[in-house]
Amino acid sequence: MELTPARTSLAASLLALFVCLLPGTAQSQTKVYRGAIGNRHVQMRLNFNGRAVTGTYSYDDFGQDLKLTGQLDDQNRLELKESAAKGSQTGKIVCKRRLDDLLDSECTWSRADGTRESYMTLAEQHIAFTNGLQVVPKTLNIRKTGVGVSYPQLTGSPSLSAAIQNFNRRILELVRKAIGEFAPIDEGKGSFDTNYNVLLGANDLVSIEMVENSDGGGAHPNNRFWSITYDLAANKELQFEDLFKPGSNYQEAIANYVAADIDKRADALEEENARNEKRQPKPRDSSLVSADQLSELSGWVMTPKGLMVYFDFPHVMAFFDKNFVPYSVVSEHLKPNGAAARFQKELAGYQE
Repeated sequence: MELTPARTSLAASLLALFVCLLPGTAQSQTKVYRGAIGNRHVQMRLNFNGRAVTGTYSYDDFGQDLKLTGQLDDQNRLELKESAAKGSQTGKIVCKRRLDDLLDSECTWSRADGTRESYMTLAEQHIAFTNGLQVVPKTLNIRKTGVGVSYPQLTGSPSLSAAIQNFNRRILELVRKAIGEFAPIDEGKGSFDTNYNVLLGANDLVSIEMVENSDGGGAHPNNRFWSITYDLAANKELQFEDLFKPGSNYQEAIANYVAADIDKRADALEEENARNEKRQPKPRDSSLVSADQLSELSGWVMTPKGLMVYFDFPHVMAFFDKNFVPYSVVSEHLKPNGAAARFQKELAGYQE
């Protein structure tokens, strides 16, 4: 089969993604992470060579790289020393669980002596551009209203300049819309924090997750996900239905899978809590949510291995707002020439 330029571009970036996804394919591997230390957003680049780990990270609103050196223990838990440009240790990062732990990697940052400890989040970024594209963080801070936002902007790849400009305008438009909807009860006493994750960065497609946390003075802080998936080759924002055959019952397939998976994750969480509290797990009387009870999606993104779908559950179930659905669950419903089917087909080709 002859590859068109668009398919060649996709194939190249998929090959890069596939190599990264294979366990044990190389002794040395580089991964990019985004997250936050307290309320300050960071981006980290780590090089894994056996158990030895080196790299750098920087704050989005500061930009200067800090050096990292450390290692993984026999359980793949991470400990890193942070050093300034002159070489003196300025801090340390400790993750009590694996970085890919499904519940929480439980990372903290502290000064070198262990003081000023702060909770730290880290999420791997699935980026495999081979055409010069880059994702760079931009910040928007409004002290008066407690707004602190990091959002992505694309640069590079002159052949995609029009699509890059449109994507950049669109994400900024959505950021400003989200900020405009934030209305604290007492002006000047709220907080609005939003960070981003690149869940898929291929040569002709980007899929971005925005993580929003706000406190307007109500009974509970508000946490939600919103997202954008942009087809750079076609220069358009994709809608969820664009992925599927017209009239196909993909909603039922997703709802059935998510409902069962939420129960599975709830059981794992209860078992974890029971172990920590030295008690027996409490059995569930029924499912947390049935497929029929699932609300409409509040957002979606593509990842290398499947779809991430988001719901806006009540506060007591907010832990389950974010749900992963493997491509295999919806493969029969995918539009043959749609973005997800094309991605799944190319990735499967590399796995054969």
